[in-house]
Amino acid sequence: MAGTSPRSNEVRKQETKQQLLYAAASVFQRKGYHKALVSDIVAEAGVGQGTFYRYFADKREVFEMLMDQFIGDLLEKFSEMSANLPMDVSEYRSASVRALHKVAETADRNRKMALLFVREAPTIDHRFSEKIADFYDQFAKLAQFYLEHAIKNGFARECRPEIVSQALLGIGVRVVDIWLNERLSGITLRELIEELVEFAFRGFGLPSQSTKKERV
Repeated sequence: MAGTSPRSNEVRKQETKQQLLYAAASVFQRKGYHKALVSDIVAEAGVGQGTFYRYFADKREVFEMLMDQFIGDLLEKFSEMSANLPMDVSEYRSASVRALHKVAETADRNRKMALLFVREAPTIDHRFSEKIADFYDQFAKLAQFYLEHAIKNGFARECRPEIVSQALLGIGVRVVDIWLNERLSGITLRELIEELVEFAFRGFGLPSQSTKKERV
């Protein structure tokens, strides 16, 4: 009988690893990071502990991989905007809404995991606290990059983009926190994103006469 091909072995290994990741995500959501055990994960996956340790050193490594995948998925939502930089304020606003809506939809689909990362990751160890901080910095750097592009091309006012980008991130993080914890009611996801983007572009000042005419 012909032996199993190396490609088939690799596919099977990747499938088993993904199976363990899915199982771990389910266990972490149900029990939290600190109460979850490797025995819970393998029971959920339907494999033995030996199989688990062929792929991961411990539950911390699984949690970190899940977190890295989640963060990478969120940051990828800005790839279209980065590849096709907006060339006027209207394009900038529309691109921001599209990208942030994709981010919010991803977080909404994975609400329990998002909350788990925000709440428990910083309590694991200093390295995880740094990963959360680095994640926020990556978002702030993206905001700064887009803002500097807008200033350079004349459709955003002169400002200190390194400060403004951090301020926008702070607003966004706070709103995301209360939204994930379901403390915002009577507002759709799109309405939430559009309100945040509108505030980022206009602040809370009254619209100019020209803006009023545009809306008529």
